[in-house]
Amino acid sequence: MQLALLAALLAGSHALAPVIQTRRKTVLHSDMIKGSVVGEDGITAEVAPQDDDLADPPQTMAQCLQQAQDATVAAIEDGQILMDVEFPPLAADLMDDPNTSAGDMAGANTRLAIKYAQGIHTRTGKKVAILYPDVPELERAVEQSGSNNPQPGVSLHSLRASIAEAETPQQAFFALFGKGKEMVREVPDADVYVGLTFSAQELPDVEELDTREASKKPIILFNLKLDTQRGDLGLPAFPPKDLQWRFLSRAKAVYFLRTRQYTLSLPEPPFVVNYQGAIFRQYPGPFQCLLDTGKAFRPVSTSARRPALGEFKETITMALKIGAKSPSNEGKNRKFFRTGVKAITWWEEDKEGLEEHTEWRE
Repeated sequence: MQLALLAALLAGSHALAPVIQTRRKTVLHSDMIKGSVVGEDGITAEVAPQDDDLADPPQTMAQCLQQAQDATVAAIEDGQILMDVEFPPLAADLMDDPNTSAGDMAGANTRLAIKYAQGIHTRTGKKVAILYPDVPELERAVEQSGSNNPQPGVSLHSLRASIAEAETPQQAFFALFGKGKEMVREVPDADVYVGLTFSAQELPDVEELDTREASKKPIILFNLKLDTQRGDLGLPAFPPKDLQWRFLSRAKAVYFLRTRQYTLSLPEPPFVVNYQGAIFRQYPGPFQCLLDTGKAFRPVSTSARRPALGEFKETITMALKIGAKSPSNEGKNRKFFRTGVKAITWWEEDKEGLEEHTEWRE
């Protein structure tokens, strides 16, 4: 990834490419069959009439940031404490580029988080502390942004203190491995926290911060890909699954934009259909299941509760219209081979009823 290209894309929000693209590139599958897309080869989609009250999905990163700020300010005014903000930090073509590294993603998120936090401060007057998991992550961010205070009312901090600040040998030992709740540090003069680049192993530190803050300052989990993090819980060397039940289940998705691309195989022409959609939510509005109809992303359905990923896929799949071959006309056997036995994750299902909060679904 050329740094000059990233710098040009991230220098100003007006220069950023669309967050979600309404036409994906041509795909040739292993059998050399060209995949058809919605809007071509007689493939259409059944969507509901456009509701003027629904938020439109963003077309540029500037719109995305503005919507995220609007949603966050509204949620803070409503007294929300733990919030999730999720959207693609780079343009769609860069997100799909294998040359885009984790460092590129972290750098993009830092730039976006600073702009996002600046807007929160300007509109609310609250001081925003952007938190990184540890000192090395903070130092990289400061080097990139040029200062610990990149904008008025916005400051960069490490949630964990450095080993040099350890008060006991035991603290120093645990700090070497990023462990020990005693090394978690609050930012006394901050009014709002924005957590950035935290991995699943580091999320318990955010929970510790939330527990300590008796004043319950808002904590925003910014582009942490929490669904990916949830999938790691319970694995060796990762926190147990109850981190989801007691803590992450409180994280309300105040701004959520997740795009997905799928392929539908058919027994006759056009044989392969490529389609894409997105789950979109801008607080306090509902969750929308969006389908790329060839010209724009249109809502197929809306819900007050967050749809499971398998449910979302089925919703936009059933909206496809391919004549007699439409998924809505398929029999039970064909549907079984298309969907499988189970299309829901353990945290979406909560089979044993262990979930302590439902904000993440609402």
